[in-house]
Amino acid sequence: MAEVKDPTALLVMAVRDLYDGESALAGRLASIRGNASDPDLAAFIAADAERSTRQREQLATIVRSLGEAPGGQANIWLRAILDDADNDAATIAAGPLRDIATTGALRKAKQSERVSYETAIALAELLGLDEASATLIAICDEEQAADEALADILQRLCADQSRS
Repeated sequence: MAEVKDPTALLVMAVRDLYDGESALAGRLASIRGNASDPDLAAFIAADAERSTRQREQLATIVRSLGEAPGGQANIWLRAILDDADNDAATIAAGPLRDIATTGALRKAKQSERVSYETAIALAELLGLDEASATLIAICDEEQAADEALADILQRLCADQSRS
């Protein structure tokens, strides 16, 4: 692997990492959705899979605009979070507790994405890449809204659990 020596190369690396993360989400959220018993959580996961697919294409456009191809190394942080969600599904009985754990895992994924998007935004701004920066900011804002929606779902799931 070539050594990264300038901000453009680091931006390419960051966007490729995000691309892989969105690819992983788009590919694995269907199985995670199948483990959700709460209809709101299942609907969120379905929408998030669509959002990840669209965001992946936006990221591919940014990488191509920098003269590179999307792809590269795996986003190990996000993939590990998805592995954790799969582990929860295998070790926690179906129902509200699994839904709470799944929601927590998805919130971890959103935090991972937001931190990574913030780095890519800073690099795009450093390089004066206004279009790329605007796209990255819009995606980061979507991830913030998704995290807030998950936080609401988590609060409701826990409130429901406390009443049972």
